[in-house]
Amino acid sequence: MATLAVINACKLSSHALQTCFNGRSALQRVCDFAQNLCGTGKILVLSEAELPVPAGICLQLVQDPTMAAILQACADFAQPQVGTDALVYLQADAPFYDQVLCDSLLELHHKYRSEYTFADGYPPGYAPELLHPRILTSLVQLAGRNNIASDRDGLFTVLQKDINSYDIETILAPRDLRSYRFSPVCDSRRNLQAALSLWKLNKISAQDCVDWLPEHPELLRTLPAFLWVQITEACAQNCSYCPYPQMVGDPRLLSASMPLDQFGRLMDEAASACDELAVDVSLWGEPSLHPDFAGIAGRVLQHPHVTLLIETSGLGWDLDLVRSLMNKWSKRIHWIVSLDSSDEGMYQKLRGDGLAEARDFAEYMSRSWPEQTHIQAVRMQDNEENLENFYRGWTKTTEKVIIQKYDSFAGSLPDRQVADLSPLERMPCRHLARDMAVLLDGTVPLCKHALQRQNGKLVYPERLANVFIEGFSASWQRLEAAWQAHCTRAYPEICEKCDEYHTFNA
Repeated sequence: MATLAVINACKLSSHALQTCFNGRSALQRVCDFAQNLCGTGKILVLSEAELPVPAGICLQLVQDPTMAAILQACADFAQPQVGTDALVYLQADAPFYDQVLCDSLLELHHKYRSEYTFADGYPPGYAPELLHPRILTSLVQLAGRNNIASDRDGLFTVLQKDINSYDIETILAPRDLRSYRFSPVCDSRRNLQAALSLWKLNKISAQDCVDWLPEHPELLRTLPAFLWVQITEACAQNCSYCPYPQMVGDPRLLSASMPLDQFGRLMDEAASACDELAVDVSLWGEPSLHPDFAGIAGRVLQHPHVTLLIETSGLGWDLDLVRSLMNKWSKRIHWIVSLDSSDEGMYQKLRGDGLAEARDFAEYMSRSWPEQTHIQAVRMQDNEENLENFYRGWTKTTEKVIIQKYDSFAGSLPDRQVADLSPLERMPCRHLARDMAVLLDGTVPLCKHALQRQNGKLVYPERLANVFIEGFSASWQRLEAAWQAHCTRAYPEICEKCDEYHTFNA
């Protein structure tokens, strides 16, 4: 039976065109893989712009690269190819597609006459997805009804909308590597570094990754994926379970903010170093209290591959400002409204006054921008009995409800958690691998969670750098020694008391 290949090169990063794999780019390596698999005349590249593809490969421009458009192009390409039972769906920025794994998928696909075949548990970029052409027409209709974007998970997202209607087969990785969030693909500078680290070690097969990655966690730290920034010291509430009041006193009495020009320089350096980044402007303090939050948001979002996360009490917001920001940048701003309880008494105990305003803001945001707004409660002993009502109540309004684990901040706060969610076996801290925190004056602590009690106050005992003096990249490198210690299981004393090591921010 004939095999076709479609390579999705829409929204392709410039990193995928860099010739850093023995003179070949990720795109060229994917084209080579497809040619070895299918031969000449059976490969289609879909792109928004002209690309340098080899002779014998068809390039088709897609002006509106939704999954409906991608799948329609796949259907049109497969329709005249009589006898085809497998369409191999590839991403143009994945330089390490594995031939052995692909052969196993094709064998499974043919043996069980599958309509969709995929591999699960591997990092992105090793296994293609396989489709039988007979389901393409129905997938086009399914994608069109749901307006699904053509990102890396787009095909599976379409199938999930009606997954029981299709015959699906899968191959499971010998070891599930999804929790590592390791992506050796060329869609960002951070992931390009991950790919190059494997390339230099000559560990580029799927089996190499399964064998090598768990034993070499040093590969997981490249560039920051998540940047915490404290833009103001003021807070609208004096929360009972939060460490911040024990760091600074009553934050409702404070007023200092990070100057916009300093913040802008930090964003310029961070975007230049990382390319793709999530920036959370809620390290400590309430973002709504910054005197120029519109300027803060603008300095983040002027960088096209940077997204903005706003964690807020829901208090103090100018709705005209919120509407202005969301109308301009809605897809790149994410909101987390922290409520913790819907019960007036419990809310007062945990957070103080303001439930009515906070609830109104949360409802307004959830109605107006449901995909960008999350409603959050920290799960702890205090509110455990109320949490089910909180969850059930808010899920009537939105699907975006977060139940966050309680954080004792490296044992500096009383243990109020309801259940221990830590893995049985400790791993190096994900936050040291992926996050950096910047305080109001530019100093960089070991991490957000590494607090310690000294003379009755909570402090960051280790402030390793200052981004306003040493720069963003040099500050990030100052955290490398702590990460290397984690990789050898020589955990710093403050880290031994922390159970946040297995959680992710981005």
